[in-house]
Amino acid sequence: MKIRYNRNIRELFLRLLPVQIFLAIASGLSGIVNGLIVGNLLSDTAMSALGLTNPLTNLLGALSGIISGGAGILCGKYMGRGDARKVNTVFSNAIIATVSFGVVLSLFLFVGATPIGRLCGANDLTINDTVLFIRGISFGVLPLLLMPCLMTFLQMCNKAIISLSATILLAVCNTLYALFAIKVVGGGVFAVAFASSMGTLTTSLFMIIYLLIKKDLVKFDLKDYDLPMIKEMVVLGSPGSLAGVMYSIRNVFINSNASLVGGIPAINALAIMGSCDCFFDCLNVGVGNCLSMLASVFIGEKDARSLKDLMKTAISIGLLQCIFKVCFAIFLGKGIAIMFGAQGEAINTTWLLLVFYNLASPFNIFTLTFMGVYQALGRVKFCNMLYPVNCLIVPSICCFILSRFMGIKIIFACYMLAEIVTLICMYAVACKKKNGLAKNLDDMLYLDDQLDAASKYSISIKEIPEVVNVAQRVQDYCLANGIDKRRSMLAGLCMEEMAGNIVEHGFKKDSKSHSIDVFACVEDNEVQLRLRDNCVPFDPHSKLQMYENDDPVKNVGIKLVSRIAKEMNYQTTFGMNVLNIKL
Repeated sequence: MKIRYNRNIRELFLRLLPVQIFLAIASGLSGIVNGLIVGNLLSDTAMSALGLTNPLTNLLGALSGIISGGAGILCGKYMGRGDARKVNTVFSNAIIATVSFGVVLSLFLFVGATPIGRLCGANDLTINDTVLFIRGISFGVLPLLLMPCLMTFLQMCNKAIISLSATILLAVCNTLYALFAIKVVGGGVFAVAFASSMGTLTTSLFMIIYLLIKKDLVKFDLKDYDLPMIKEMVVLGSPGSLAGVMYSIRNVFINSNASLVGGIPAINALAIMGSCDCFFDCLNVGVGNCLSMLASVFIGEKDARSLKDLMKTAISIGLLQCIFKVCFAIFLGKGIAIMFGAQGEAINTTWLLLVFYNLASPFNIFTLTFMGVYQALGRVKFCNMLYPVNCLIVPSICCFILSRFMGIKIIFACYMLAEIVTLICMYAVACKKKNGLAKNLDDMLYLDDQLDAASKYSISIKEIPEVVNVAQRVQDYCLANGIDKRRSMLAGLCMEEMAGNIVEHGFKKDSKSHSIDVFACVEDNEVQLRLRDNCVPFDPHSKLQMYENDDPVKNVGIKLVSRIAKEMNYQTTFGMNVLNIKL
């Protein structure tokens, strides 16, 4: 049967994307604020300390994604399987792991600030400011790790507005605290770093208080501690964080070699880009984060079609964003350089770096899309093998070998070359898996039997006449896949009753365009039905309890389905209603 495109996927992706973009900005917002304030209000050595510690702050950002990234993938899979109760367990273990790791890491940075500063490349002239900056940011390590974790669960609970509010709060607090520290208190680089830590702490407390007040969302319970689950979260979140760690190492290589080849202007250009790279990266990171969260849901549902539709959506939207970024860098790059205090030759060098850096972004969209799906599929080893190519091997060749012959331009071009080589490696592996040329998305994903072991039927519907049609097709599909006549008829009946109820009542609640993504699967002689819609939240279980002792004619369809079904689970997944029925 012909499978129609899932209309809800693009809408859901676009709904999540702005939040993820703001979250990506939030992760580097301290760098932007610190760069602007230090570059314009403090000494040159303070700006050098900021530039030298950029790899460290990038590393902390990468580490903050280990637990939150793994927890997001794990929750998505449980949601896809209709096991919403597990979300609370994942939340509790994510908080336990984050707090434990955050406390240890904070103490390590404070005590080891001097050797860490030397490792970052500080010399006798810059070591004092570098140490002070490291100790200042050490106070904010725990809230920095907590912030993405809390935001992930808030978004899963359809509270994206709280995450957006937290991002705005972070921007305001970081700016006000830093200005107060310098203008009122008269502090230096330590005061700026400590102010940044306090801004992160304020934001995390805001989200914690909200979750404590709203007890119907996710709940923390120390009794849910589960070491194997924490290990699984770390494994699932490790590829993205490994990339962040390697990006930090890559930046150290690039800094040292750019200094030799391009001198002070190149170092200043890299320091400026390090302060504002989150602004350029946020669009791509937002696309990658949206894809990872939704991919885990579709993988949990064993819905290969939706997974591929999601990838096409991510690539098309991501490439449009990349065009904007490249144009922005070309036309406004020099203005950005001047805003961060660049002068003379450093202005043109910074502009060249920003243009080269953003030319890599279209290739990076493809890398993020495929790596996100591979990670959600559990191909962690494969992802961890590709990241050294992207982060170390290609940049090392550009820095150590090619730059001696081609100058600073090849160092700046290493970002784009790294993405191209990574994509070539992905394609080579896909060709090897296929034993021939990979010609389409199916070949690139080589799902084998991971998602397509069971027979499936899926379609999107928008009108009531389609409901009867789909119900009959579900019944025919069940008969064709070995289900007895009675259960096949009941499957069609359940689909007709629940889909009809959504169209009849949910579609009329507002003036928005609505649709239902219908999915039927036969596996192990069981029929699994799923309906996903973008209407207002509607929980059949709550409705049943409300009218349990009322007029028997009311909600007769829901009562009928609840009696027929072996299991019936409802949940809201990223603001979408998802009803799972098992027969």
